[in-house]
Amino acid sequence: MKKYILIALAAIICASCSDFLNESDPNSVTSGNFYESEADITNVLNSAYASLKGNYYFVNSYHFTDVHSNLTVCTDPGARGGAYFQFYNFTLNEENEFLLNRYQTIYKSIGYADKLIYHLDDVTYADPSTRNSYEAQARFIRALGFYTLVAEWGAVPVFDKALTSMPEIKEANRRTSKADVYDQIYKDLQYVIDSPLTDLTPAADCGRVNKVAAYALYGKAALQQATDVEFASQRKTILAKAESMLNEAWNKKTFSQLKDIPFASIWDLSTQKGCKENIFQINFVAKNADLGSDFAYVYGPMSEANITSKHLCNSASMTTPEFYATYDANDARRAFLRKTTYSGIEYYHSMKYKDLDCGSDGYGGNNWIVLRYADVALMLAEAYYWDGNETEARKWLKVVRDRAGVTASAEASETGTVLRDAIYNERMKEFIHEGHSWHDYLRMYNADATQMVPAFQAKNPNFTLKDLLFPIPYSERILNPEGLPQNPGYLGD
Repeated sequence: MKKYILIALAAIICASCSDFLNESDPNSVTSGNFYESEADITNVLNSAYASLKGNYYFVNSYHFTDVHSNLTVCTDPGARGGAYFQFYNFTLNEENEFLLNRYQTIYKSIGYADKLIYHLDDVTYADPSTRNSYEAQARFIRALGFYTLVAEWGAVPVFDKALTSMPEIKEANRRTSKADVYDQIYKDLQYVIDSPLTDLTPAADCGRVNKVAAYALYGKAALQQATDVEFASQRKTILAKAESMLNEAWNKKTFSQLKDIPFASIWDLSTQKGCKENIFQINFVAKNADLGSDFAYVYGPMSEANITSKHLCNSASMTTPEFYATYDANDARRAFLRKTTYSGIEYYHSMKYKDLDCGSDGYGGNNWIVLRYADVALMLAEAYYWDGNETEARKWLKVVRDRAGVTASAEASETGTVLRDAIYNERMKEFIHEGHSWHDYLRMYNADATQMVPAFQAKNPNFTLKDLLFPIPYSERILNPEGLPQNPGYLGD
């Protein structure tokens, strides 16, 4: 049995074993012993939120996004035995420890959500609507996990219930079609939309799921599916869903125009939690080793302190002068990239994450913003572009450009692939160091080898067809090689 504890799906069982559930056998489900009050349910929900702070949305996540996109540079090829550099150099293999960690952490997060839903009816609630609010939050967390998995690994194991025994885990540890994964995402998010949750979350409850987050994630997942060549015959229908959900999210905003929200207010710690642009963010607590974030020094200038953090910074994800040069001189976002030098080479580090009150250990109060309204606007630009409505696409692109303070020199003439490139280049400039770029590139090139392979080989000749997906970690695959075969190209086939 011990070997199964290593697999990601086994972590789902263990996800129920938080500190307040002191049970010797994590596979034994005896709800009468475990869940006696609403406070117990709240503890599991808090554990589900806390699970998002692992490498899923934390220290090493940039390797899976900006670094893997070659949008930023991996400055230390030898770090951790070269495991980090594999993401940048497209030499990933199924034994990469960080790949395994991300895969397992996501499934653990899903496991917390599943366990909470499984036990919701074990207790009574002072307010009956609270029960459905708990389930809605758990379903959003589960949908977010499956969205990340399907975007990065393709067809993965998917399920909508708690797995309470090793035989159930073994049976579930097999690939499900991408269509089924997306269907589960939409099912979960529709539940959130129909739930008693508020449209948006007040600053006092910052970090909690809301309905707009569900609309926005639904739209993002639909875009990811619609721009996958596997779903080309259904593109029109899926894009209609994306447009509908994203417009719903936009129409529920509590500000007039995006340009009314200064870009700096998104990142200023005195305004971040109450910023009207931010839809869903993961909370961190400054000066706390368990609850603080370390983005301020992870994304700060290499080997320098007191710029973004009092801790000695160690950024391994820095942009190049070439990328910095793509910003207009008047672009408000340009100030959030600052020059630094490492080993005699010029780079630009992020100023989005700054906390000089964090203390010498560097545990900052910077939140991780998962969804914000600029993302909604640019996803609407994407959706309308792919749907053939270039006028609407340009309108939504302009929303973000106007806030940045820039105007395209030939905006009206942007059409076809020129418009496509303009939309995605705007996303790169808007969301640098925010963890969007790899999924963005997959949408930009339709996850189509005929487009994406040549485009990325121009950056790095190591890129091949296999790199459209990450490899399934070895310790997952080997336990069910028939049901969970490796993604193409990673075993030399």
